[in-house]
Amino acid sequence: MCTGDSRQLTQFHQLGDRVLLDAPCSGLGTLHRHADARWRQTPESVTQLAQLQGELLEQVADWVKPGGILVYATCTLHPLENEQVITSFLSRHPNWKVQPPPNNIPAISVPSPEGWIKVWPHRQQMDGFFMVRLHQS
Repeated sequence: MCTGDSRQLTQFHQLGDRVLLDAPCSGLGTLHRHADARWRQTPESVTQLAQLQGELLEQVADWVKPGGILVYATCTLHPLENEQVITSFLSRHPNWKVQPPPNNIPAISVPSPEGWIKVWPHRQQMDGFFMVRLHQS
């Protein structure tokens, strides 16, 4: 086990074939179970979280071996914490691409045209999530 701020852990340089970043987020996809989350989050806190998510993504991308896979996931549906973090990352890293999930995934998680998955609580009767699989070429 390794405890610490992932942004400071450089010893994992290109060690992973697959890396999962379950990013800290606002939790706005869990409002049906945690209604108090709506009062804890502000536009400023969401902006700060998006900044942190981008920093974490930058660091953990370095942990992936060439040709490896990086999965970015949150339990929020806020575009600032999801699509914008990924779009910004991809604009700075042309060697990374979204790798859409296979066609045989459950219908509950139909990917967007961009290749990421959003699970909507009001549609699927479960927590809201965002997931995207990135492939390094």
